[in-house]
Amino acid sequence: MKFRFLLSASIMLALSACGSGAEDADGEETEAAAQAQAISVRVARVQTGDIQSWVYAQGTARAGEREFLSFESAGRVAYVDPRLDEGDRVRRGQVIAYQQQARAEAGVANARANLAGARTEVAVAQANQREAAANLELAQETFERYRQLLALNSASEQEYDEAEARLAQARAAKAKADAQLASVRSSVNAARAQVDEAQVSVSESRIVSPINGVIARLNIEQGRYFSPQTLQTGSESGALSTVPVVIINPSFFEITVQLPAFERDAIEVGSEVLIDAGGSTEATGQQAAERPGIGSGRAPGLAVSDYAVGGRVTAISPSLDPERRSFQVTIRSNSGSVRLQDGEFVTTWIAGREATDTVIVPYDAIRFEDNAAYVFVYDPQTRVARRTAIQLGLQGIEGVAVISGLDAGTPIVTSGVERLSDGDRVRRIGEQRRRSGSRTGEAQ
Repeated sequence: MKFRFLLSASIMLALSACGSGAEDADGEETEAAAQAQAISVRVARVQTGDIQSWVYAQGTARAGEREFLSFESAGRVAYVDPRLDEGDRVRRGQVIAYQQQARAEAGVANARANLAGARTEVAVAQANQREAAANLELAQETFERYRQLLALNSASEQEYDEAEARLAQARAAKAKADAQLASVRSSVNAARAQVDEAQVSVSESRIVSPINGVIARLNIEQGRYFSPQTLQTGSESGALSTVPVVIINPSFFEITVQLPAFERDAIEVGSEVLIDAGGSTEATGQQAAERPGIGSGRAPGLAVSDYAVGGRVTAISPSLDPERRSFQVTIRSNSGSVRLQDGEFVTTWIAGREATDTVIVPYDAIRFEDNAAYVFVYDPQTRVARRTAIQLGLQGIEGVAVISGLDAGTPIVTSGVERLSDGDRVRRIGEQRRRSGSRTGEAQ
């Protein structure tokens, strides 16, 4: 009897053990099934920090100094420096080309001859004036003597009258000599003007670099005929293709951009500017496009240190364009100018407002619906993602400042948000590996 009792107890314990094992197995299977249906995401805790906003704009980079040089009159191009081509450096005062000089130089020679003749006439007129002045002085002395003699009854009335007549003649001769001298001096001035005009004609038939720079365009050839009527100055592209010589100084560039009126208080003269030129615009535009709801260019797509070209705001127009309701901002490059090209279309980001010690959310964590921003907050107890509305502030390279809706340290989904809906069960990437390792350790 005792043996039967012990046997029955053993069987019951075995069955009980089997039932417990089955329940554990069912629980693990249920948990595994739930995890299999969960959406894999990455989770990070919200951080605080400083954020720098940026104002986006586009414009055309132009060399700080640009000289459009042309001949003033029609004529055959007699000389173009054969050592020069587009891209070559020139120094200030260097002759680049000139038209036939014979007529202009003959004009200069003739004007100089006229000037020499006028100067000779001035010398003669000055001599005549000195002679007339001496005669006048003598006539005055003679008249004074006869006046005194007449008072003493030592001279006759006739002698006095003759002395007075000679004085009048001397005065008239002196006035004539003065007028003649003034006339020939005017002739000298006119001759000098003719020389200057002739020299201008010579200079206008020559193209000389007014600055130290680089030849950007060379649109003339030796032996070809040039006419000012061929110039197209109504547009920049037309001028660049028709003006004989264009010289630029590429040591610095200026960029003019238009900003909307509401950005006026965001920037100031001296604000730092990041300039995207020659290669990274497409990449940064793609990165901006991958930020749902965040417009392209709202923040630079690269770190500040990755921008090889930088500048500063040098001028801000105080008036608005009445049609576009925008104002003009001038930017001057101060680093990396060698990477810019004259006429290149560039993207710029101007340093704007700043916020310190604020909650910052990465761009990838933000979603939008009806222009309202939200994120998914992760609940580590239930492993569920909950949609949470937030109010955004400044946008920077680091992310977007959050004005309200999130506290520092809150765990949010940063990757995989595009597949989530409110209340979805999620699996943190890397979490399953840690849990498996933990169970393995417990088994050991």
